[in-house]
Amino acid sequence: MKNFLIDQNCKYLAKDEFNHYFEKYDEMFIVGDDLKQREYDEGLAKFCKDHECDLITADSKAYTHFLSQNINTVQISELHYEEESDRPVYVVKIID
Repeated sequence: MKNFLIDQNCKYLAKDEFNHYFEKYDEMFIVGDDLKQREYDEGLAKFCKDHECDLITADSKAYTHFLSQNINTVQISELHYEEESDRPVYVVKIID
């Protein structure tokens, strides 16, 4: 994917100090700015599919809604670990 969407649970990643994580991407979208903050995960999946985005999220189960949006395969990897919150942040990538 050439773009990425930052979920509301990790919006701090939109700060300049985290740009190094997203150098390979063209455009950044943010939940709350480019997509309604109260959008269901199904809406996140559709947005990502329509805008060719990877989802950046701390929700370890967000991928389940991707599979209900005519998406057959996703790849999940850890982007980084939030020390303060003691949780990982994931990249959910649509494969097909």
